Amino acid sequence: MGQNPVNPRPDLPQQPQSGPSGPSAPSFGQPAGPGYGYQGPQGPAQGPQGPVVSPSYPTPYGASPYGPPPGAGQPGPGYPYAGAPGQQYAIPANPPPRPKPKKKGKGALVGVVAGAVVLVLVAGAAATYFLINRSAPVSTEPDKATTSVAALQGYLDALAAGNADKAKLYAMNAPEDSPLLTTDFLKATVAKSPITEIQVDANKDVGTSAYLSASYKLGSTVVQGNYQLTKVAKIWKLNSVVTSVDRPSYWGTLGVTINGTAAPATKLVMFPGVYQLATGTTLLGFDQSTFTVNAPDEYIAALSSSEPALTDAGKKLMISKAQAWLTQCLAVQDVNPKDCGMNTPLSDGATLAPGSMKRTVDGSTAPFSDGTPRVSYDDPKKITLSSYVSIKVTAADTAGYTYSGTTSVTDAVGTIDGDNITVVFTE
Repeated sequence: MGQNPVNPRPDLPQQPQSGPSGPSAPSFGQPAGPGYGYQGPQGPAQGPQGPVVSPSYPTPYGASPYGPPPGAGQPGPGYPYAGAPGQQYAIPANPPPRPKPKKKGKGALVGVVAGAVVLVLVAGAAATYFLINRSAPVSTEPDKATTSVAALQGYLDALAAGNADKAKLYAMNAPEDSPLLTTDFLKATVAKSPITEIQVDANKDVGTSAYLSASYKLGSTVVQGNYQLTKVAKIWKLNSVVTSVDRPSYWGTLGVTINGTAAPATKLVMFPGVYQLATGTTLLGFDQSTFTVNAPDEYIAALSSSEPALTDAGKKLMISKAQAWLTQCLAVQDVNPKDCGMNTPLSDGATLAPGSMKRTVDGSTAPFSDGTPRVSYDDPKKITLSSYVSIKVTAADTAGYTYSGTTSVTDAVGTIDGDNITVVFTE
């Protein structure tokens, strides 16, 4: 391998360069100067400063230091003359420095950091909004319920807790006082049939009126109720929080109880719940003793058909009391014993001889055993028993005349007093 004519190395042997064997090539008018020169066939050219040595920069455009690439011969921009084929290129001793790579400015980093900060702030604001809305829902308190859903939820929660006083506060107009609207009464009611699993349907409030539905369990029974609410100032109120009905007329003066509390004499006012009717006596009961109020202002069909009826014990007692009263009446020494319905008149002006009146039941069937006791429609404490009882009568007057004939008893009327019945006969 030959010595590099531009950067000769002393450790390599000198070999002649290929080129023309004739006289030296003309310089073409280029002055000799530092960093420039011409290498002929005799060795490296000498300039005023000594041998020209090119710095160890890469040859531009990938050219070989031993000669131009094929087809070369035209000067390149910024370089001296590139000779004809076979001639050596002259390379500048001080080529232009390479441009230094630009340092990454701090502006890009600042932009990235600023963008990250904005994202963090936005995410933080969103998280704060989310947490605020989760941790601060609309209050369900009666004086702070600013949505219809919140008001209805608060009302039903108050019922479930047995808090009658709080439940009344959700009403647009407070209900009238009643022994069936006290907290003690409501607590006892929900203790037997708890209100659980309350679900209030979603609603978007528009205007000042709202109609909502809600479901919950009363004991083990799922009920569905409908509710009307009105916005008063900024607070939503229920149009009604109770059901109010007239006391059924066929209860009369019977001491009916509702969940153990005496029913008022006029209006029955109740919160939603399950209610048990009772009569205060073992002799009377209700065909349908349990009824449910699902929602305020609901029509209670079960209550309207809850007519008292004699229990089996009441029927048996009525028959036995009628038979006992008949026995007493038969023994009375009077032509018209009081409340016995068996008047036996004598002749005008005649006077019954003492001890002469004798009455006996005519028949082999036990009196009143074929009759059916019934509760009077206008007063359930009154019991009627219809049965035809034939009675033979014999008597004498003080003048010595005797009398004989028959009479009968057809109607027995009983009055219930607690667990007892008092019976009379009517004509």
